[in-house]
Amino acid sequence: MVVGPTKTLPCWPPIVQSLLSPSNPRASILAPVPTRFEAPSLAVTMHGRQDWANLPPDMITLISEKASITNTMYVHLRAVCKGWRSSLTPHPRHLPRQSPWLLLPRLGVHDFLLRFYNPSLCKSYHFNLPCLSGKYIYNSYGWFVLNHGCRVSLFNPITGNSFDLPSLDAMSKSERAVPNVPHYCLQKVLLSCNPSEPDFFVVAWFLSWSDWELGFCRIGDTHWNRLKKRDGCTSLLDFTCHRNSVYTVNCKKEVSVYDLQSLTVWTYPSKIIYYPNYQRINLVEGDGESGGPLVVITYECHGNNNLINVYKWYEYDSQQQWCLVMDIGKRALFLNRFNCTNLQLEGTQGNAIYYDASCPLDLNSFRVSINRVFLKSGSVLQHNLGPLVEFPTICGWFSWFTPSLI
Repeated sequence: MVVGPTKTLPCWPPIVQSLLSPSNPRASILAPVPTRFEAPSLAVTMHGRQDWANLPPDMITLISEKASITNTMYVHLRAVCKGWRSSLTPHPRHLPRQSPWLLLPRLGVHDFLLRFYNPSLCKSYHFNLPCLSGKYIYNSYGWFVLNHGCRVSLFNPITGNSFDLPSLDAMSKSERAVPNVPHYCLQKVLLSCNPSEPDFFVVAWFLSWSDWELGFCRIGDTHWNRLKKRDGCTSLLDFTCHRNSVYTVNCKKEVSVYDLQSLTVWTYPSKIIYYPNYQRINLVEGDGESGGPLVVITYECHGNNNLINVYKWYEYDSQQQWCLVMDIGKRALFLNRFNCTNLQLEGTQGNAIYYDASCPLDLNSFRVSINRVFLKSGSVLQHNLGPLVEFPTICGWFSWFTPSLI
């Protein structure tokens, strides 16, 4: 039997049928089939159904490239049969950056049950990972930075891949506040990109070292490289990474950029407008057009997080300053106290800011929700978490986790 591009949907495997469904905005990407695959000869199994396990590998690859717009869909494609699984790599590089999940706090440092919530699908995922017991977790780009005593490592909870990072004990004892570095010495850790990229590095904000508070390393390094010295008059408030640079903001409302190649620092001549008594400030990876990061200021007076301002760096008519913007295009910002994500989304989801908003119900439980703020109108929309509404009281912070199969 010869199968052409006009074959009816019921002949496709279930995952492909879902991709071709009219309700799927990406359905048209698989119909019609490209010309070079218009009339392949396929083996026929019992009851006249196609033997999908014997599809040409290049056709399977084409389907994955055109259809698997999320990690979940790609995993489903690999689960069609053994032939598809062997034809598709477990670590795809063609997938776009995924919409983040909400990583719920653990019950304690020895809790190895990870709880995720996917807002786009209103689904929850639980992973039992005993290797996380006793370790503190910082997540970035779909990877965990694990801290246990002086040991630091990278771990991908989806794929299981891991890499060792330099020990915190690699610094000489004279440069540490105490002989044994405590677990809380890491305030925040960020990855510049996926570890497979050539310009990958890790930046860490240290709290317990007496002389240095910001350092970086790469895979294979034997020690942390010193980046920013501690200064009580200009204490660090936040930092972010972009390409080969690290951006910081301090309590003097100054934003600086550290070049990791030349190890030079430059401070923006204009200060930002920020009131620490009732505002929180975050630096978010820029969009590559403004020549700097996005400065996000959240108003927290009386617990009200609805008022959010975003600033970009502009240079025009010989003037340089931070300017308030009401449009960030198709991008969406996912805010958290310690990790913020800047993603480009399709449709009407762009030009918005997402943040978690949990509130206690009683002494033993609390309710979780996700708010979406539209920058142009300032309106706030609460995202329904479906069945995930009440949780037992646990300590720690929520964070945004971007799943990665690499």
